[in-house]
Amino acid sequence: MALLKSERLSPEKECEALINRNSEYRLSGDCGKFFRCAITGKACLGREIRDDDDQSSQFFSRGHAVINKEEIKKCPSYGVTKEELPAIIRRKKEQEAEEIINKL
Repeated sequence: MALLKSERLSPEKECEALINRNSEYRLSGDCGKFFRCAITGKACLGREIRDDDDQSSQFFSRGHAVINKEEIKKCPSYGVTKEELPAIIRRKKEQEAEEIINKL
């Protein structure tokens, strides 16, 4: 059985901070590691898990991750450029390290 892809990935990224862009079908529980933010490490605000092709069965829930183009615009990181991204990630990691050090 060939797995269908309800929505093809666009050639351009929806956001430069998105990592693990993959919209292929898999078990729904396995979709959580896709469309994550490189800055926060969490799921993208615009990520949705869907089963447009109705591939779920009685025993297995299947789905694929896609980006809701309206919801992603609500993210404070939306619109960051590829050039700005490394500095933002460095600053975020330095802040996290400082918080851990202060707790010691």
